[in-house]
Amino acid sequence: MGRVEILTGRERRRIWSDDQKLAILEEVATSGLTIADVARRHDVLPQQIYAWRLKFAQDQREHL
Repeated sequence: MGRVEILTGRERRRIWSDDQKLAILEEVATSGLTIADVARRHDVLPQQIYAWRLKFAQDQREHL
């Protein structure tokens, strides 16, 4: 059987400001790195970056 790790206590949940999210999205767009690479650098899941991208694209369309 493989190793099982049990985490106790409060979950680690960070709150990212819109400016931080946009900086990470800009890094993805301009650095030539993959989303997975940028996500690793910032200790976030790639799915978070995709969700942020979608959110900001929707916000842009709403403001047109």
